[in-house]
Amino acid sequence: MSMLAADVPVLRQFQRAMVQDDREKAEGILRQALVQEPNRPAIHVALARLRWPGPDYLHWLAWFHRQLQPAVYLEIGVESGKSLALVQPRSHVIAIDPAPVGNPLQACPAKGELFCQTSAAFFSHVPPDSLLARSGFDLAFIDGDHRFDTVLDDFIAVEKHASANAFVLLHDTLPLTASTSGSIRATGFYSGDAWKIVPCLRALRPDLRITTVPAAPTGLTVITGLNPGSTLLREQRDAIRQAYADLPSEMAVDHPHALLMLGRNDPAWMQDWLAHVR
Repeated sequence: MSMLAADVPVLRQFQRAMVQDDREKAEGILRQALVQEPNRPAIHVALARLRWPGPDYLHWLAWFHRQLQPAVYLEIGVESGKSLALVQPRSHVIAIDPAPVGNPLQACPAKGELFCQTSAAFFSHVPPDSLLARSGFDLAFIDGDHRFDTVLDDFIAVEKHASANAFVLLHDTLPLTASTSGSIRATGFYSGDAWKIVPCLRALRPDLRITTVPAAPTGLTVITGLNPGSTLLREQRDAIRQAYADLPSEMAVDHPHALLMLGRNDPAWMQDWLAHVR
């Protein structure tokens, strides 16, 4: 994230407040800076780490790889492959990104395939000889286009290929501010309106088991209880997109615990949750 010259004194004030253990003052400093200029990625990152302390989403992604030991791992939106470096060696990776940076598989310790295309294009013609078509995935990470419409389509497409007891992880489901969590990008720090997928699935798919880890910078939603045979979301797709189009992010920003099924950013808590849902 880039830093403006004006961010330096703000971050220094913020750090002084944190040293004094005055979190309320520290948050006020950051929020006032964003009132003056809403597009300040470095300030957004500091605010995210203040609001959601503890392990970040990459820590959790590595944790799920270790816990689940997936035979087939599917990832949408791999970029440079930072997340692929967390895969367990025995997994087989299916990586999808229309514009990857360099060779994302270079740092991946497992064997894998990179498909340089959109997720929509990939799922419209899944290679029939791929492990995904033959056995399905055990763990999937959706981190591509952050707009709700695309996240919904990705989840619908991914669920069709879930193996028994598979898990899906969704990134960017915990909005930080209203200006960074809309369908139109206007800031460098941006999570989009991907957060809408959580209340959508809670309302329409009560058969799913869902929790959201409040991990910086923008959360990680964990979903299991998948049903590859379910057609409800696909059949109601257009109505769903219309119903959620104008849902404001303020409630999700101000009251995330109730709306987004927040769990705890704690491995012991997650172990208990996994034992329950299994």
